[in-house]
Amino acid sequence: MGGMSRARPAPEPVVVQRQDQIDEFCALCRTEGRFAFDTEFVMEDRYETEVCLIQVATSSQVGLLDPLGKLDLAGIWELICDPKIETIVHAGQEDLALCVRFAGKVPQSIFDVQIAAGLAGLDYPISLQKLVQATLHIRLHKAKTLTDWRRRPLTASQLRYAAEDVCHLPAVGDKLHAKLKSLDRLGWAKEEFQAFEQAGLYERAVEDRLQRVKGSGSLDARQLAVVREALHWREQLAQARNRPARSVLKDYVLIEIARQGLSTYAEIRDFRGLNLGDRDVHALVKVVRGALDLPADRLPTPKPREIETPGETILITLLTAVLRNHAAGHEIAYGLLATQKSIRELVRQFMAQGAIAGLDADLLRGWRGRVVGKMLLDVLAGRSVLRVGQTGARSMVDLLPAPSR
Repeated sequence: MGGMSRARPAPEPVVVQRQDQIDEFCALCRTEGRFAFDTEFVMEDRYETEVCLIQVATSSQVGLLDPLGKLDLAGIWELICDPKIETIVHAGQEDLALCVRFAGKVPQSIFDVQIAAGLAGLDYPISLQKLVQATLHIRLHKAKTLTDWRRRPLTASQLRYAAEDVCHLPAVGDKLHAKLKSLDRLGWAKEEFQAFEQAGLYERAVEDRLQRVKGSGSLDARQLAVVREALHWREQLAQARNRPARSVLKDYVLIEIARQGLSTYAEIRDFRGLNLGDRDVHALVKVVRGALDLPADRLPTPKPREIETPGETILITLLTAVLRNHAAGHEIAYGLLATQKSIRELVRQFMAQGAIAGLDADLLRGWRGRVVGKMLLDVLAGRSVLRVGQTGARSMVDLLPAPSR
């Protein structure tokens, strides 16, 4: 894509300090039909993410909005929720979740340049710095990742850093849109972006949290009920005190209380690693005893232990090689095309029923199904065989029709 140019300074950002400036910017976005969006936030020491700065940009302007001031930011959230306005982001799920929190509505018409890059032959995931280099030949100098965004006033270097997060996104979006159009993949991108319009992407599901707690996979139904009820109690306590949930009660402590069946004040109070006052310990004891007394029909179902069989390992390895080879040869980031989880899902469905008819896995749906579905089914059904060769420094995997018997 040509030689790398010297770094160009980001457009001078406008620090928005008045409500009329927000209104003017929102009007500009509606005129242009799109804008770039990013945030700087702090989440390490509190329950709810604290938004410290909102960055927005059109093709001609960059605005830095201070949520810690007295500004009404509803207009920005409304833009993100407007299906007629395209919102350009980079790896934007956490930033867009703030829209759901503050506006109570899901985003619409999102264009995530990180996803678009993966569909256009670049890496996935890819940092903004590398993406701007690859598409615009501009080198960003990011050095404020761990800065204190709550500090006021913000420094000139902080403001430059924040502006660089959005000022190039419209141009990057244009480049990727053109590349996707030339590859006839705009439909693929639209399918991927539709996930941002689903409320489930942003919800904190209790059952999901239960499965993510390390050690929960070895617990029985009654023990899982203790963890589930204690998790719910922990969330409420953390929210009330605006502290990270795991700082209120650590996951490993939760697991051991459930595993050992600790249900008295003395047992729990003396547990090493507990960071609760007496009142909270008494409350936790009540929660644990309530979980232990639940009827059987209200207990969670333990997740089956996922032990990979030798046959599954062979098929997963085989399909991984086929998919990696296909991605490398067709300008698709493998990390976006497939994951080990999606490959394992397909293999386990196939192993369970012993045939390809009726398989319904992620890799067989949507654009992935149209691109690699038949290829994967042919391999599983024995209709294709693999031939490994060498082209220059690269190993090639070709699929050939299986010889007739």
